[in-house]
Amino acid sequence: CRSLTSQKVPPSSSMAEATKRYAVVTGGNKGIGFETCRQLALNGVTVLLTSRDEKRGIEAVDKFKESGLSDLVLFHQLDVTDPASIASLADFIKATFGKLDILVSS
Repeated sequence: CRSLTSQKVPPSSSMAEATKRYAVVTGGNKGIGFETCRQLALNGVTVLLTSRDEKRGIEAVDKFKESGLSDLVLFHQLDVTDPASIASLADFIKATFGKLDILVSS
């Protein structure tokens, strides 16, 4: 008779989803924000990199593609001084992830 603890049971997709973590990093296109995005992604966190400048944000995500982290780093334009921009980000997070675990204001 085999012990139940020796049998590996694959996690269900809902269980895997429950352990998935999501982060938003403002100012993630350069400096400390960029490195924060990189470290979170290296640890399996799905990161939403934000910046005011869309071009610079997309360029930052392209750098993650070069290092193989593109599946974990997404971009969304955000101007933290604009209520409409903040609302757009909140709607995107709710529709795409359904939750937010980590917020880094860089």
